[in-house]
Amino acid sequence: MKKVFRKELTILSIALLVVSSLMLSLSVLIPNKTVEAAEPSPYRNVMYYGDWSIWGGEDNFYPKDIPADQLTHLNYAFLDFDSSGNLKFTDKDAAVGAPVGQDGVQWNSASAGVLNAIQDIRAKNPNLKIGISIGGWSKSGDFSDVASNPTVRANFVRNITKFIKYTNMDFVDLDWEYPASVREPDKVDNTNDEGTPHAKPEDKQNFITLLQDIRTAIDKQGKDLGKTYELSVALPAAQTTLKNGVDVGQLFKVIDFANVMTYDMNGAWTPNSAHHSALYGNPADPNYASGFSVDQTVKYLQANGAPSSKIVIGAAFYTRGWNKVAPGTNAAQPGLFQAAEKNNKDADLTPTYGANNKNPLKSGDGGRAGGVWAYRNIADLKVKSPDLKEYWDDVAKAPYMYNQKTGEFYTYDNPRSVGYKAEYVKNNQLGGVISWMQSQDKATDTTKRDELTKAIKTGLFGSTNLQANKTVYADLNVKASITPYNENGAGYEITIKNNETTGETGEVLTAVEAAFETVKLPKLYIPVNTAETLTAGDYKAGTVTVDQGNVVVDLSSVYDAQQIPQGASYTFRLKSSAAAVDVNRISSITLTQRIAKTGAELSKQTIYGGGAVNPDPTDTTPPTTPGNLTAVSITESTVALNWSASTDNVKLAGYKVYRDNVLVNTSGETTYTDTNLKANTTYSYSVKAYDAAGNLSADSNSISIKTKESTTPPVTNAWDAAKTYNAGDTVTYQGKTYKAKWWTQGNVPGAEQWGPWELVG
Repeated sequence: MKKVFRKELTILSIALLVVSSLMLSLSVLIPNKTVEAAEPSPYRNVMYYGDWSIWGGEDNFYPKDIPADQLTHLNYAFLDFDSSGNLKFTDKDAAVGAPVGQDGVQWNSASAGVLNAIQDIRAKNPNLKIGISIGGWSKSGDFSDVASNPTVRANFVRNITKFIKYTNMDFVDLDWEYPASVREPDKVDNTNDEGTPHAKPEDKQNFITLLQDIRTAIDKQGKDLGKTYELSVALPAAQTTLKNGVDVGQLFKVIDFANVMTYDMNGAWTPNSAHHSALYGNPADPNYASGFSVDQTVKYLQANGAPSSKIVIGAAFYTRGWNKVAPGTNAAQPGLFQAAEKNNKDADLTPTYGANNKNPLKSGDGGRAGGVWAYRNIADLKVKSPDLKEYWDDVAKAPYMYNQKTGEFYTYDNPRSVGYKAEYVKNNQLGGVISWMQSQDKATDTTKRDELTKAIKTGLFGSTNLQANKTVYADLNVKASITPYNENGAGYEITIKNNETTGETGEVLTAVEAAFETVKLPKLYIPVNTAETLTAGDYKAGTVTVDQGNVVVDLSSVYDAQQIPQGASYTFRLKSSAAAVDVNRISSITLTQRIAKTGAELSKQTIYGGGAVNPDPTDTTPPTTPGNLTAVSITESTVALNWSASTDNVKLAGYKVYRDNVLVNTSGETTYTDTNLKANTTYSYSVKAYDAAGNLSADSNSISIKTKESTTPPVTNAWDAAKTYNAGDTVTYQGKTYKAKWWTQGNVPGAEQWGPWELVG
């Protein structure tokens, strides 16, 4: 169950929903601003990060302390919106205002807030994708009205698409809790809770329509930017809620994966103790028939058309608890599935089965007693209740704690249970594990809270590093102009002009547009010319060094140059060792940016085209479209392309080649050879021209090319249980040849019918 919190909140609140008498659970610096992707992994380790994590209630847990090297996806939670489809911050200070522990970042600067900080950690960890979770338990009240109105829905989709561009995100996660489920706001739990009072049966189809519209919009933007966006959703675990509000078969045709919230399946709303995030259902559970377990939910989704590889199951980094539970007659598992007493009270003084939370109850701010303690605080819970003892349910593969003196009962996940979940994912070829939430994990040997996070990662991927993704940043309209000067020697006066202008309205898009279109901590790279040496010509040039064939001008070392806002310019001088200078000696200038002084370099773009011809920011006419795209040569692993030249009204700069709608090459030639392709595989190609001002032409004709079949026998080696294998690797085992279908380690070839190995000879 996921929440929206204010800064004053000190604990994850509880929200109740009773339906049918049951609680329904809810870069390294390289050309073209990219980090090349390896073969996609079959699994995902997905994590939620709540924006309230930076405040005192979560002990000021900043993005820099997220164990990002253990994750594949990081969901920023949450973004709100109104009934007109306009976006709203749930906490503006957290999103774009606070420094969040970033070196050199000031309050309300263009580098402030979690939205910037997570871009920095992704730059340092290219295995990580970042995305926005929209809605959540407390902020799903307007989904029904927005999804049902075509005009409002179009505005909502347009705003989402702009938001992920301005924040350089990789995916959208729609968190509608829940379509077709009416719920009044719970103001005792959260004074800002919207409930879902406008929910209606038509939500079921409107949910699919909304997702289809988002899919279309982000795919189009992704093609324009040369990147691939993902679309995910959060789904309830309760089968009744799924049946009423989700067309499973249609949903999974639109999305890349679904985060199934297989937690909060039991809690203070039920009259007996039970697991809230069990892997398997235990027939001893009075609610067993309701299907409140990971396995039962997965089987329901599979039976209704969900591909296994798109199902991501949930893990809980927090407890749920009952205040007084009978011990029962099973001495080995006392308290489990036993009757509870309503001997405690919520903040509004209504009776409850729930145990006290870590922090005192406050009406409107976590006012429901539900026994909610972060996993990192379980040691504190044991101090408070020293007679708590941990037990293990080997049927459910789930732990719990019970105090036989007081009757307190707590259910949660631990390293053992999440290890079983990871194993379940692999055994059933599922999509991975989603966890709520990062700030609640327990630190091990660093400041990073990573005990459960690392257990999931190790269970899914082993001890090897996660594979890198391709990260693409949209270029800014930033240009450089160069003029010579002769004062106390000769040199170049260089002006960096930020031609971006404010174009958005509304607090969210205005803020993220301004942050995105501000040049932050700029560093310039100028190829070394052997005819001269360049040094700082004034203090405005900051630190000037030579590194790997480039003169590096670090403007971040000058206070006035640390940010160049929309419409602003910055001018500095470089002194030349030559007696006279010629601007043609500077062939290009490349701009990179950082979020924080100790941050990784993010985007990289050319802002000066070279020689005496400077880009014209007033040029808005695109080049003509390249034509007659053909493949002139095809092998097992290469495709050689050729196309006719384009023209431009000012200056043609080059061409962008797309493979399967993803940018793979930028050059000034009308030929390109694509390499390292797979044999006997079909690829689609198209080309766009671009000019010196950055204008793009329309797509050329598109062609589909199939590489030739391999004539080289695969190199095989004897299978080694200790070795890791990637998709396509071949091994021999017991006289047979097998090919890996995905990443694997320790899985015996041929041992599992649906395992990672395919018999090929």
